Amino acid sequence: MGAGDSAAALTAGLTGAVYVYMHIPMDLKHPLNCVTFNLQRAARSLMRGLEAAAKDSGLTTPQFTTLSLLAGYGQISVTRIAELLGTDRTTMTRNLDLLARKGWIAEVPAEDGRLHVWTLTDAGRERLAIALPVWRAFQAGLVDKIGDAETRTLLETLKTL
Repeated sequence: MGAGDSAAALTAGLTGAVYVYMHIPMDLKHPLNCVTFNLQRAARSLMRGLEAAAKDSGLTTPQFTTLSLLAGYGQISVTRIAELLGTDRTTMTRNLDLLARKGWIAEVPAEDGRLHVWTLTDAGRERLAIALPVWRAFQAGLVDKIGDAETRTLLETLKTL
């Protein structure tokens, strides 16, 4: 079997997998009904859609979420931000440093000198103000597509994870 034959076999296998995925019953023991896989797939799709809609804001979805969180909390430690966003402290520190370099957030002195506390800057508020109407429209479109009650149920379900 040559290289071309291998590629053809792989393509056929993938096509078959997609066909099976689209036509399998909701068998929760089937690998293509993996909750983690399907959540990741949906999250990537939603992030691409929101980032395309909000491209003029210059924010990625995680940046938008972080700025929104800071807008709601005022001053908050990196550890607490990481907890709320479900990420590790090291990744959060790196992401916050990037937002600080852009001038959208600033570190502020904390009573406990061991803590790193962040707040939104005026530039961050302006950036968030650009993105917020786009997010609202995107969110409204999702709620329209899924349904109000189903969206609430989905959010409650996701909170349990």
